[in-house]
Amino acid sequence: MTSGGTIRALVGNREFRGMWIGSTVSTVGDQLAAVALSLLVFERTQSAAWTALTWSLTLFPPLVSGPLLGWLADRFPRRTVMVWCAWLQAVLVGLMAIPGSPLWLMIVLLVVVLMISSPFLAAQEASLPHVLPDKRYDDGVALFGTSVDVAQMVGLAAAGFLVTNAGANVALAIDAASFVWVAILVQLSVKHRPAADPRGTKRDPEGPKGAFTLLVTEPRLRSLMGMRLLAGLAMVPEGLAVPLAASLDAVWAVGLILAIEPAANVLGVAVLFRVVRDPAKRERLIGPLAILSLAPLVMFALNPNLTWTIALLVIAGMAGAYHTPARSAWMRILPDAYRGRAYGIGRAALRSSQGGGMALAGVVAHTVGSVTATIAGAGGIGLLLATQATVAWRRARTRDDPKAVAI
Repeated sequence: MTSGGTIRALVGNREFRGMWIGSTVSTVGDQLAAVALSLLVFERTQSAAWTALTWSLTLFPPLVSGPLLGWLADRFPRRTVMVWCAWLQAVLVGLMAIPGSPLWLMIVLLVVVLMISSPFLAAQEASLPHVLPDKRYDDGVALFGTSVDVAQMVGLAAAGFLVTNAGANVALAIDAASFVWVAILVQLSVKHRPAADPRGTKRDPEGPKGAFTLLVTEPRLRSLMGMRLLAGLAMVPEGLAVPLAASLDAVWAVGLILAIEPAANVLGVAVLFRVVRDPAKRERLIGPLAILSLAPLVMFALNPNLTWTIALLVIAGMAGAYHTPARSAWMRILPDAYRGRAYGIGRAALRSSQGGGMALAGVVAHTVGSVTATIAGAGGIGLLLATQATVAWRRARTRDDPKAVAI
């Protein structure tokens, strides 16, 4: 992802180190909790439907709480928001870990825990530009993103073993302990800073009245958001992993297909930040990489075999590294007073595009009777949208900075 010297410089920053370690550990804990609760539901109900519903609940709360609760990260000191959210999550997950807790109560507590995560993440993301010097900000965002991807994979890989051997309640207790650790780390390592917009009075009176208005009217923010929402099309192969593997007579490869996107993305970020050191140059590559992340999907129209399927997905996944510089550029452009609310809206939109894209792809694949044609169609539509967003991003950048050289 970045050089050893860059990583040492980032980890040497006490504030960043505290948030980074806490975020990585709590991500692993969250995967343990999700698997533990799903297995508990299955053990008690023997119902695949209830188990699937429980797992799906991990996806939906942020869609609501992001736009509704992101304002907390702007109206209150961000360290305070993070600490209080972490303590509340620790208490709620601790209650879930009590043996014999009713399932309905555990599910309600899970929903609340996931909703509380939205203001925490908004405060964390909005704090990074203050915690890191400008020359390290992009590297910090990259390290955060890749660490979360790796932590999710490790957490899911370890969850089944731990829950089977130690029990679901132990896994939930570990997750509760991870939130305690996060609260203490943030309290001790992150500096207290005043609220960015305590009374909603720091915004430009001639500017937009709300975060959503800002996101859709500011050309750079709008084009960046458009490119990030292309993830809904780029993740179609992941949503169709099971029928895709079956069509290749390689059902055993389902796990491999699912693992390619996060693994290739980590590799892509590593290559991008190793080869292109200048943040401005990385910003110019956002559009071309967005196009490249979707172009390989068009080749599925040729019904590739398993080897070529893996190769195409690796290329697309590595090109998906554009999300990292797009994420940092987006947050850098945002006025500080809007960052919490904008992050909540952006995260909800991204989750919606990913979930909606995969769900729609399933319907289309069932209707047309071809998984590869569905993937190719998603790639073709994505190419058109990515090209349009790339042109918009280039124009917005050159309008803002006439010296910017666009690709």
